[in-house]
Amino acid sequence: MKQLIAVDIGNTNITIGLFGGYKLLKKKKIPTHSYYSYRKILSGLCISGHRKSGDMTDVIISSVVPLALARFMVELNKASRYNSLIVGRDIKVPIKNLYRIKGEVGQDRLVNAYAAEVLYGHPCVIVDFGTAITFDVVSGKGEYLGGLILPGIEMSLTSLHKKTAMLPSVELKSAVSIIGRDTVNSMRGGILFGFGTMCDGLAERYRIILGKNTKIIATGGNAPLIKRYAKSIQIVDEDLTLKGLKLLSQ
Repeated sequence: MKQLIAVDIGNTNITIGLFGGYKLLKKKKIPTHSYYSYRKILSGLCISGHRKSGDMTDVIISSVVPLALARFMVELNKASRYNSLIVGRDIKVPIKNLYRIKGEVGQDRLVNAYAAEVLYGHPCVIVDFGTAITFDVVSGKGEYLGGLILPGIEMSLTSLHKKTAMLPSVELKSAVSIIGRDTVNSMRGGILFGFGTMCDGLAERYRIILGKNTKIIATGGNAPLIKRYAKSIQIVDEDLTLKGLKLLSQ
């Protein structure tokens, strides 16, 4: 069975998925700047896929961190049995890009837009709850229109602590009430109810532009948590980027 390693290099984490055919067999995350882990995780994924010594494994990579990509490629090139493709350099995302300055769009955003359009249809809005929060809009014609970029959930929570004198460092967990009765729950509630309401408000405005049948799709590590606070989110697909990379490799 032909194997594929799909790699999404983000600002905080690298997500690596091993596909066997169309099935995602295994997924791992490592901190982006944990360079010593790159070779180990690549070896582990291939071993878990029962690769024979003579087999070739294809690798497709989307990256928004040039230095991490360079370091990753060093480790990849030390092995002789990889065929690698880098999105944006070796392969283009097949979606019409209407961004005014096309090169400014992160490849991960285009991959997400393409994957959502293929898997769930259009028009749609993809909300990626990663290090930053991005809204990416796909028109009823399947075109990438652009979107929004906002501070991420954990980034915002950390900033409250670092940029103030008395607010504590708070772990991101569920908020119990929209009326916080202590500082920790006030901060959690402010972040989660606030971002959830923001998501709902923007979704409503996008549906005015694109039509009431516009799908709202959430991805990224915090998507399952924020879904509880954003009624507009219809689909949560944490593996949307990996699935998009798989689609591109076909």
